[in-house]
Amino acid sequence: MQQKYFIELSRRLAGVGIDSRETSPTCLSVLLGSHPSLTVDPTGNVSLLREWSESMEANDLFHRTDALAGEVYEYVHAVETAPRLSAGGFENKLCSLADFGGAVLMGWEQEDGQGYQFSTGIWDRSRTEVSHVHRYGNDFRNAKQDFAVRSGLISKAQLFTPEEMTELYRATDVLLEMSPQDEQLKALQNARLKIAYTIPDLAERLERGQETEQQMNM
Repeated sequence: MQQKYFIELSRRLAGVGIDSRETSPTCLSVLLGSHPSLTVDPTGNVSLLREWSESMEANDLFHRTDALAGEVYEYVHAVETAPRLSAGGFENKLCSLADFGGAVLMGWEQEDGQGYQFSTGIWDRSRTEVSHVHRYGNDFRNAKQDFAVRSGLISKAQLFTPEEMTELYRATDVLLEMSPQDEQLKALQNARLKIAYTIPDLAERLERGQETEQQMNM
């Protein structure tokens, strides 16, 4: 699993413009420019090298890498250790990552280092077939969320869409300008941090919203 984890993490990091290389069987180095600044161990723990501790750029890279390292470790470990799905038509390639309330979360590793895929489905009464499949590509986070809703573990009414969270984040800009009290300020900052970690492309969404608003005002 260790090698598969490093390969998949390197692939995901490259997808967001972060370079990395495996420097030993137990260490993946993450590069800032052409220099190693972070290390990731086989269990997903990310460490910032001491000589980069004062660099704001390296600290930003640490937070971006840490979020991906944890997510990738979670799903690679899940697929590697989960039982094969016992249902017709899947050629024994899917793994059952979670099964509750008649819903199932499925995952599998693609060939040729193309990463992992995830989907959810509903068992029939005999639990021999899965239907009403929702496919999520390599979006593990949203596949888990869909499973939680379909299984009844959480209510859909409790969830915010990325669009709703983006607008909430934008609204906090106005509230922060009103000089809130310390307790309110801390709550706003914590909410903004959670939204930022939940929506990886938040900056792009905010920029698109601003451009749309400017066009409407022209």
